[in-house]
Amino acid sequence: MRRFLTALWAKLINRPLALCDSGDVDGITSAALFLRKYPNGVVVLAAPSEVNKSWWIRWFFWTFVADLPCPGKVLMRADHHRTNKPCAKVEFYDPEAPCSALMAMKALNLENDSVANSLVKVAIETDTASISSEEAEKLDLAVRFASYPEKIFIARSLAVNGLQALSNQRIGKLIERGYRAKKLMLEIANRIPIKDIINIYSPIDLGISYRQLTIELQHRGAKMVNILLRLNRRTFRYYCGADKDSPYDCTRVATRLGGGGHKYASGAQYKSPFFNRVRVLRPS
Repeated sequence: MRRFLTALWAKLINRPLALCDSGDVDGITSAALFLRKYPNGVVVLAAPSEVNKSWWIRWFFWTFVADLPCPGKVLMRADHHRTNKPCAKVEFYDPEAPCSALMAMKALNLENDSVANSLVKVAIETDTASISSEEAEKLDLAVRFASYPEKIFIARSLAVNGLQALSNQRIGKLIERGYRAKKLMLEIANRIPIKDIINIYSPIDLGISYRQLTIELQHRGAKMVNILLRLNRRTFRYYCGADKDSPYDCTRVATRLGGGGHKYASGAQYKSPFFNRVRVLRPS
């Protein structure tokens, strides 16, 4: 309801309105680029699974959409996912691009902005699972465990201060929380035998980044990692990571579950049948 009211308020006072992915640095960076271009703009964050299911997201006409499936009524969209079909009036879409933020920078005509370029560099590192800089690691850890208001705060801080926002005290606390979760994730990874294909079912949320776990296990030698997390009695979250040089394709599973992404990194969130809550755990 809060997001709906935020979007409605933006429309009523004639502010530019953006819809960006809530799940990772790429989406938050795209939101920050939009706010850098339009300081009076309003950003709404959503998960990919919400876009096609939410009536109110499809109801609004969006100025800008990034790193998400197209909700239908959009002026400009920036994306790089093969599973997201274009529909905006103006598309900056390239499935070969390393991240959506790169396309967002082009769409928003910020290619000569040094702050925008530094943000995109970090987004490329995180979205390609090739984090090498301290800034990329810190921003990744902050975003992964942030609440919705905290993610909006991060996007606005990045828009104004660029990567210097990472020294903000509030964001610093999010980074510390992320490091604690990463430590737990590494302890879990140490207990998992490495083989070509790793399948994991977690009946409870352990408070770690499961996407981060897939990446860690791939770095240790796994060619494909599938994780199914039970969020509540009927809701499940699927994570998939695959080696880019392997024959495995994560989208083949994720799209059948109503999700999407890339061949090497995809996911989905879905509900099991009301009268058969364990059916999603069995092969079809």
